[in-house]
Amino acid sequence: MNDNRKHNHSSIRRVVAAVLIVAAAVVFVGVVLVFQCLSFDENGAHVVDRYGVLAMEAAENQNTGEETPAQPEEPQEQPAEEQPAAQPATRAAMLSADSVAEEGTVQQLLQLAQEGTLDTVIVNIKDSEGYLNIHVDTNVMDDADVITESSAEELEQAIQTLREADVHVIGRIFCMHDQKAVAQNADLAMQYDGGGTWLDYDNTRWLDATNRDTVEYLCDIAKSAVEAGCDEILLDEFIFPARGHIDRIDFDDTPQEQAEVLLDALQEIQEKAEVPVSLTADTISALTDLSDSATEDGFPAGDVEQLLTTADRIFVPAGSAEDAAQAVAQLQQTAPEAVVIPILDSTSAWMAYEGDAVLRAVDNTAEALAVMGGERADSTDDSDEPQDSAYEENPDDSDEDYEDDYDGDNEEDYDGEG
Repeated sequence: MNDNRKHNHSSIRRVVAAVLIVAAAVVFVGVVLVFQCLSFDENGAHVVDRYGVLAMEAAENQNTGEETPAQPEEPQEQPAEEQPAAQPATRAAMLSADSVAEEGTVQQLLQLAQEGTLDTVIVNIKDSEGYLNIHVDTNVMDDADVITESSAEELEQAIQTLREADVHVIGRIFCMHDQKAVAQNADLAMQYDGGGTWLDYDNTRWLDATNRDTVEYLCDIAKSAVEAGCDEILLDEFIFPARGHIDRIDFDDTPQEQAEVLLDALQEIQEKAEVPVSLTADTISALTDLSDSATEDGFPAGDVEQLLTTADRIFVPAGSAEDAAQAVAQLQQTAPEAVVIPILDSTSAWMAYEGDAVLRAVDNTAEALAVMGGERADSTDDSDEPQDSAYEENPDDSDEDYEDDYDGDNEEDYDGEG
């Protein structure tokens, strides 16, 4: 056989082998690239735009007006719809702290709750003089126990017992009017611009709502009330002073508007307490107009609607059941979106009233509970004397009645000791 021919055949075989190897390599690389551009699941294969090719094609198609083929989307779980929080019950009785601290009263309340007569109890955590009815953990004053009532532990136990029985407990805090806290920490009080603790026409002291320590103190009380078992906080007298020369106050931070100062404080209390925080006052005008004296002295009310709407609920004094609708409507003229609950003075009227309402029974707790239990009739309903509507202002209640008691030229008479 010819050696040249054998050599040619060997060369051809080598070339063919090389071609086959190259072809196999190309096929292998192609398969790898294809699999890198695909993902697999139970629904089959999906193209992965790893190198942005599809995105570039989509951009080119958008420029030319051509539609980009839709790529199959992987199914996604739909987030569960959030259910609105249930509105707290408001068949409430506003009772004195001393009464609620009594074991007999708690048992009566539990029985009335079991019967469906009431489902909410409002109790004073801090009273109008500044006394604390529970233990409060605060750094604002050195010894808060000095102004803490001796029945604090009993009240805290009563609150826990009511809460365990699913009774909604609201802790009522009288805010800015305070005789006792300023005795422990005078820096909390409103001060005269010439020195000394500022006094209103009733010769009483007020906490400075613009003072950071005042807001911190109210937050501490609210947090302690929640830790004691309160489900909601009710701020009373959350206003600037209603009487007195506000223009003579040296505020810690001079307010531009009353509502702005109070709104900032309200939102901080809501944030720290982490429960609903509501508002109330003795009169509706104290809620809607805040302080007329402050307005006259250059501190306008401001955006009261925002303040009232930011509060979780507004409890308004109505006096009688007949006045309730008018009282609610009167407040909602200022804040149409506010949630408004009337406060009634008569036990039997409260029981007959259809709808959410609060019974004011701070001064007659035992009698009110007896009526609720069906033991006897409410004597206040049988009175022939006309009752003043709580939502109306007393026309005789004016600053002029107090002018003679105030010596505007002698601030030393009002240095906080009188």
